[in-house]
Order: sequence, then structure tokens, then C-alpha cells
Amino acid sequence: MTVAKWISIFGFAVGLVAIVLSWLFGIAYYYTLLGFLGWLVAGHLLTLDDEEPGGFSNPSSSRNIWQSSLLELAAKASIFGAAVLLLVLFPSLHKFGAS
Repeated sequence: MTVAKWISIFGFAVGLVAIVLSWLFGIAYYYTLLGFLGWLVAGHLLTLDDEEPGGFSNPSSSRNIWQSSLLELAAKASIFGAAVLLLVLFPSLHKFGAS
């Protein structure tokens, strides 16, 4: 499976869960999505040391694994930052999905 296909499946699943949680608990879709994005960034930060050269996920001490992990973390943090910035710039987003 290609990376684009995995990203689409993951994005669809996260969107669906956000809609269901919003419907069940009466919170805005955007806050649920921010929670998921924050969870992704925090989870990556917590396990970042595993991808260091010689770490649990990188016993062969490959610099490529370490650099790709840092790049992935930067991408996740950028998307999270952009989502927070969108909420600050467009405060009406917090109304969608809330009941």
C-alpha cells in the first residue's frame, strides 16, 4: 500500500471518529481534531528516543531512521500549529458540530 493510501484511510478514520465523538458528547468537530493532532505530536515526542541511533526501534544506528523521524515530527507539529492558528484566526470554527 502506498503512503498516500494510508494517509487517506487514517484521515477518513480520524474524521469519522471526530464526527461520532462530536455527536455523542456535543463538542465541536474542530476540538476533537485538535485533540487527535495533539495526541499524535505528544505520542511522537514520547517515543522519539526509540528512533535515536542505537535506540529500541533503531538498533542498527541508522541516521536515516533518526532523520526521517525528526522530519515526521516536524510535519506533525507544523500541521498541529497550523490547525491552532486557524482556530485563532477563525474563532467561528468552534461552533461547528457543537449541539
